[in-house]
Amino acid sequence: MVSWSEGSYSSSSDSNISSPAPRSILCVEWTGLATDLSARCEHQAICEKYVAFQSVDSGRRFLGCAQKEGPKCGYVEWVDPEWPPQLKTTLGRLWDMYEDENKTRLSDNLANAEGIFKVLKEKEKMEKDLRFFKLDFAKMVADKEQALAQLGNTQIALSDLKEELEKKKISDKSATNIHQVFRAKAEKELELIKQELELMNQERGKTMKERDEVMQEMDKVMQERDALKKEKNKLEYMIGDLFKHKEETKSKIRKVMEILDEFE
Repeated sequence: MVSWSEGSYSSSSDSNISSPAPRSILCVEWTGLATDLSARCEHQAICEKYVAFQSVDSGRRFLGCAQKEGPKCGYVEWVDPEWPPQLKTTLGRLWDMYEDENKTRLSDNLANAEGIFKVLKEKEKMEKDLRFFKLDFAKMVADKEQALAQLGNTQIALSDLKEELEKKKISDKSATNIHQVFRAKAEKELELIKQELELMNQERGKTMKERDEVMQEMDKVMQERDALKKEKNKLEYMIGDLFKHKEETKSKIRKVMEILDEFE
């Protein structure tokens, strides 16, 4: 474990820098306000102790802005000098491996997220189409019921007409011709109604077939949803694994630093 003494403060050659502060990592041995040091940030306030966790500067102590609210001034004062070239090369390679792994995982997660978003959009479209289909189907059923009611009224009217013609028993030829004309007209209308009913039955069969296809599509969507749930669980595992690798990388850096301290 790398250890620093509280009294081992010595500003390095690149101590004062006005640039974004590097990322840092929590270290119980070097943390809190540097009240025992004279360094002041651009706010003329006491600096805070940090340990860098970024590229070849990982593990170096520095002083930075301690502002908790509002933007930081970007003041950086390095306490430790730069690492030896061999150590910087090793840290650079480790950091590149860490960044490449993060980029790969982020790219995979983004691709999976885009696929999930696309499937959800398709599901939303199918649900919308299904609502319209239900409305159209309900309208078709209502139209059929209305046509059946009209057919019943027509049949009643034909029955009444037949009874009336039979009661009158028209004797002359002209009356008989009129009866035949009415009968032929009624039969023609009845035939037309039957044709319309037959056409509606065909449309109904087609509609039922389309409904079955839609239900099959819905089953497919449900299966895809289950697959998406599995993918989500996989993503959560991948994210957890990413954090685990991050901790392993930190542990590797600490081990390297311990080895270097032993060489010193």
